[in-house]
Amino acid sequence: MDGNRRSVASPLAPIDTPRWVGRSAELAVLHEHLGSLRRGAGGCVLVEGPPGIGKSALVGEAVRTFGGADEVFVLRGSADEFCVSLPFQLITEALRPVDRDEPAPEPDSLWGAGARNPLAAGVQEALARVERACAVRPVVLVASDLQWADEASLTVLGALLRLTEQLPLLLVGELTTGSQRDHVQQLRRTFTTRDATQLVVGPLSDEESVRLAETYLGLPLAPGLRELAAQTGGNALHIRELVAALLRERRVEERAGQARLVPGPDSEAQLPTSLSAAIADRLGYLSDDTLEALRSASALGAGFDPGELAAVLGWPLERVAGALGEAAETGVLDEQGATVEFHAPLLRQALYESMTPAVRALRHRRIAQRLSEVGRPPERVAAQLVRAGSEPDEWTLTWLTASGAALLHRAPQLAVELLTDATEHLDRVDERREPLEAVLAMAAYLRGRFEECETIATRVLGSTVDPDRAGEMTWIVGVVLFHRGRYAEGIELATGAASRWPLSPVWLARLRALHGMLTLGTALGPEKDGSVIPRVTEALELGRSLKDAHTVAYAANTMWTYLFAMKEFDAAAVCLDEGLAGAESDPQLADIRFVLASNKMHHLRGADISDERVWATARAARKAALECGSARVGTVLGMTAGLAYFEGAWDDALADLEAVDDDVTDGYTKFTVKGLLALIRARRGDVDGARDQLEKIGDPEVLLTCARVNSTNYWHARLALAEREGREDEVLVLLRRVLAEEFGAIAADYHRLLPRALRLARAAGLADLAAEVVARAGHAAGRDDRRVVRAVAWHCQGVADADPGLLRQALEYFDGAVWAAEAAECADDLAVVLAEAGDTDGAKAAMRDAAERYLALGATGDLDRADARWREAGLRRSARGSRNRPSAGWESLTPTERRVAELVAEGLSNPDIAERLLSSRRTVQTHISRILGKLGLRSRREVARTIADRPPQSAVS
Repeated sequence: MDGNRRSVASPLAPIDTPRWVGRSAELAVLHEHLGSLRRGAGGCVLVEGPPGIGKSALVGEAVRTFGGADEVFVLRGSADEFCVSLPFQLITEALRPVDRDEPAPEPDSLWGAGARNPLAAGVQEALARVERACAVRPVVLVASDLQWADEASLTVLGALLRLTEQLPLLLVGELTTGSQRDHVQQLRRTFTTRDATQLVVGPLSDEESVRLAETYLGLPLAPGLRELAAQTGGNALHIRELVAALLRERRVEERAGQARLVPGPDSEAQLPTSLSAAIADRLGYLSDDTLEALRSASALGAGFDPGELAAVLGWPLERVAGALGEAAETGVLDEQGATVEFHAPLLRQALYESMTPAVRALRHRRIAQRLSEVGRPPERVAAQLVRAGSEPDEWTLTWLTASGAALLHRAPQLAVELLTDATEHLDRVDERREPLEAVLAMAAYLRGRFEECETIATRVLGSTVDPDRAGEMTWIVGVVLFHRGRYAEGIELATGAASRWPLSPVWLARLRALHGMLTLGTALGPEKDGSVIPRVTEALELGRSLKDAHTVAYAANTMWTYLFAMKEFDAAAVCLDEGLAGAESDPQLADIRFVLASNKMHHLRGADISDERVWATARAARKAALECGSARVGTVLGMTAGLAYFEGAWDDALADLEAVDDDVTDGYTKFTVKGLLALIRARRGDVDGARDQLEKIGDPEVLLTCARVNSTNYWHARLALAEREGREDEVLVLLRRVLAEEFGAIAADYHRLLPRALRLARAAGLADLAAEVVARAGHAAGRDDRRVVRAVAWHCQGVADADPGLLRQALEYFDGAVWAAEAAECADDLAVVLAEAGDTDGAKAAMRDAAERYLALGATGDLDRADARWREAGLRRSARGSRNRPSAGWESLTPTERRVAELVAEGLSNPDIAERLLSSRRTVQTHISRILGKLGLRSRREVARTIADRPPQSAVS
């Protein structure tokens, strides 16, 4: 070789360092987003392109070359095809650097496994962790290989997309073109609807391909190599692998300052002409030890822990380290903190697919066993078993029998998939089938598939000889029958269980509590059935003697429900406290603890208590709801919205209500949330919005009695709309409906409808119905010792008798107990009564008072209706001194919004603000969205700057 010619002999190291060529426009877009993030504004970017094109490299280069990279927190998670059934895999990897709350305790029973919805609760936990991280510094969250992301992670990412409008959060999704999975397409549409920037990464140009190869070789390319580089199709990974192959084969030499292709002997294999061939060529140079380690690593997923790989292989850690070291030197693996990742998904895929399907299945089963032996979480074991496929072996059946409940607690989808497959391969008489079907029954219950749950659990009951399993399945079927309104069948089932199986004292007590709960379903109808009392009392006494919190909690709640309906409030309160005391000691009773705390909220407010005790109870209910899952969160938001509504904080109530998912299905939440939304919007004059919410409830008559108990807001909203629109025919129908005996016997807080019903009846000239309303109010006050019910009776009687004294007495009570809407309506009626009595000055004062109250509530629909009525009585209201809150600017913020803005300025995260205000994280999100909109701002940082720039408030003497 002459002096101008030498071999480019550098082995493989030069190609391991990332190189960058081109993509200047794409980098500029990402840098612009990062700059906005540094200023406090969030955003979202979706990066799409074919495999190996350089999506991850593009995002990594953007962060690396961004001038303020040290000012942001970069979180990164990736997925692979093994993650599809493994909940939160992508998001857990991304959030690993962020401090994590203590995990929920493992269940000690099948029922305990169903006490918490792990997916719903996990979503809330992940969102809170991201929000807290954003309060420390701006966050870039990169989600790679979205086409393989699990559904739970996709749910979190979808929620985070909505939060980018108010958090310093840049969400970057990387998606390989062509994915058809429904959840991925839904997330893609969410990116689009959030006005995300879409970057489609195409192939490098021929010139850029050449330049990239030159950066790896450190020399300009001579014509032969230029042609090879151009033949890669502009795929960055292919270029890298081609250069690696050239260096391995020593097919490159330097001549006259250029890299030239060295011709090979005829016997030598041709250079790889495709990406797959190039990858196969690279892997062919690895030692047997390294290949064996990498094949097992490829079955673990895109990223893995070396210690875990050692356990799987059964090798000493030193041997594993040697194999991984060779793989890193050859550019197959990259170190990422405590984990090791394949440099490119296609490298892992090639190794995985180099094994036959049968070998892959055997390897997955071996990995599952080893992971179980070293104590890895059940969902990790289950993910390997799902990949193994085919008929489950003896070890799998044994493991599922022992770990089914724990798996259901942590990964319901995986549990269902494996258990369904296992039971399909077992004969009906196989004794291993029964425990697996018991877990499947609970899985169906958790997913709301009550018919499927009943079928499976009933089949288990038909064959089991295990008394504890019989008790558990009887309970599950009984609860399903309760939810489906089949009370008599449930009572028969609970009664017969004791004679059919030798139940333990604990299960005897629990089924007595179930019997009482089912009896309650019939006891709350028009014909009150007092037989529920002795049955539930017996269950309570048994629970106390056995110290079984489960029995005490459920029995106490049943007793409270009945006593509250019977207006025996003092005795009912004792039941609530006893049930809560027991439930608070057991994390597996989160669901009934939530129910008890929610009922206590309602109970305290009905007793005219509107202080810290109510909101402390609300916080306890919300905590239990988060443990149970998102459906319960919606229910507790409906409860807290009701409290805010009563106290006149309608904007706060709307913030809670609008934070509830729009697709709620249970009747209770439909009535409490949609009904109250409809009522507020009707009273604020938003007729279309109110009707939209009423339509979402559907036909209230088809819902169970336990849901119709909460229908007062629904009927109140319909009355308000009929009154506003002057539809007398509908008024008559509605009045007859709400005055029916069975309605008053079922609906909670029935008295709240009566003043409006009386006004409607009198306006329509329906004297008989008006008299009936007054009689109903008096009857309610006679059997319900709550003062609010008596005050409503004073209100109605004062209107009927044209007695200002009774109306003032009611108004004084409403003000003292903070019943804001009731007070406004009472002042409204007082103005008319005084005007008709000739007390013009008193009438005008009452009218101004009522108008100010309506304006404070934002009840412009009520005020418009009242203005027309006052004019008929000879009263005309001046607009001076009475004005609506402005729609924009600082003065447009409600008191709660101002407080939230101040806490944002202090640097608190949404979860921390929620804790400070005894609110929910979702509600705080709603408040911040409104604050940004009203102030015309884009970020929390701008909110903080606005607070800092505001002049100090003058002292008021």
